[in-house]
Amino acid sequence: MTDARSPLVRALIAHPVLAAPGYPPPDHAPTGPAELFTAWLLDALAANVPDAQVLTLATVDAEGRPDARVLVLRDVQLLTADWHFWTDPDSPKAAQLAARPDAALTAYWPAHGRQVRLRGPVRPSPACPTPAPDLRCYALHPDRAEFWQAGPDRHHLRRRHTRTPTGWTDTGWTDARLPG
Repeated sequence: MTDARSPLVRALIAHPVLAAPGYPPPDHAPTGPAELFTAWLLDALAANVPDAQVLTLATVDAEGRPDARVLVLRDVQLLTADWHFWTDPDSPKAAQLAARPDAALTAYWPAHGRQVRLRGPVRPSPACPTPAPDLRCYALHPDRAEFWQAGPDRHHLRRRHTRTPTGWTDTGWTDARLPG
């Protein structure tokens, strides 16, 4: 019997998914998402993970259509839990953020089997220095953060944080296969 699937489908099925070694979650994870993100990013940088500081920013244009691009993370403010990036104020990204200031940032470090998803409002951040006068700094001020850690045999772990008026709620590490 011949396989009627396309060569691409056969290759995708045969290619290992999330084949990175499972890094165990820390026994005592930092309490806030900015601290945990910073710890994971520093791990990736120390391990020489290529482009560890490159994230995907997703925005929505004025017509409600999604858009995404990669950008370089410039800072994470631990006190305020803000993620900073630079852009040209005349860029499509800046125009989309002006029209609809909500966005999502995603980091993925395949060598460590780790993913972080952040979502919330984005605001210009005048306190963040840029190297050129034609660049502006923006800050994603997430109201939700999700940390995902690959595990052996697809037993992945998830940790969710939600911003509240008094700080953050935290689910702790849970099985990513379970609903919720």
